[in-house]
Amino acid sequence: MSLTVAIADYAARFTVRSESAIDAARRYLIEALARGFESLGDPQCAALVGPLVPGALMPGGARVPGTSLELDPAQAAFCLGVMLCRSATREDWPDLPHAGAAASLAAVLATADYRARKATMEGKAPPTIRDLLAASIKALELQCVLAPVSAEPSAWAASLRLARLAVAAVAAAQLGATQRQIATALSYVCADGGVSGDPHEPRQRARRDWILADAVSRAVRHACQAASTECATLPAAIELEIPELIDRSRGTVFGTELIAQRSNRDSPREIARVVMRFQSAVDSYFPARQAERIKVLCANPARLDDLPVSELLAALVTNGAR
Repeated sequence: MSLTVAIADYAARFTVRSESAIDAARRYLIEALARGFESLGDPQCAALVGPLVPGALMPGGARVPGTSLELDPAQAAFCLGVMLCRSATREDWPDLPHAGAAASLAAVLATADYRARKATMEGKAPPTIRDLLAASIKALELQCVLAPVSAEPSAWAASLRLARLAVAAVAAAQLGATQRQIATALSYVCADGGVSGDPHEPRQRARRDWILADAVSRAVRHACQAASTECATLPAAIELEIPELIDRSRGTVFGTELIAQRSNRDSPREIARVVMRFQSAVDSYFPARQAERIKVLCANPARLDDLPVSELLAALVTNGAR
């Protein structure tokens, strides 16, 4: 089985049953949202959160938590990428792929909200938060399994390409794409050079979150394009684009093991820290009554997992200009 087919098959057909992995993804979601609300207090970050063209909103599209924006999924993914991957200190910035959960969540959250709202309008069952968590696990697992072990800038660039591949595959699957359409999305990613850089180079540090946000936005765009057409695929594109990863990935079986292992390493103190950070960010950003409602929604894992994605996003919308 080629790597293209293996990735497409995993994104479209694999069912996440590991509760440990779901627990980890839920904590990633809570912590990423906390980071996003904190980031919106930064004028430089807030300036990047909005439509690509002023006024180009999409009623019924994907919403951006902490704002009143409704955008197309690709632009919403960019805004979320800037928010969720940005550090309040500007030094605590995650390296790919091991902290790629925030980038994955930016894409799958935007895609899931768009899909949920569309399903509701069509009288269909919308995806739930558990579906969202499963999608984020798949995207992160793909990145972790295929990630280069080197810390060199070239390895970081390869990891960035892998983030686009993983997100494009999973986002296309969220949109109901066939295996062939997912493979098409992967071919689009490989043909798209995207933006890269050395995350440790001083002049690039201010652009790290932007680069990552741009990567996931491009991935969602390719997923949307592929899911809406039956174009011919380029099956050799991945092998031609990242040949250094192919030998190491032959015979790889994607699952949830890496994410579950990371969950088992989280201490009760670390889990409590994530919850406290989320509650503090919500209290600081939202009006008191809305903050309490958000905390209640997220306090019970079973209740949260069964909640339609669109209902959680509705609770996170603000009434201001943003």
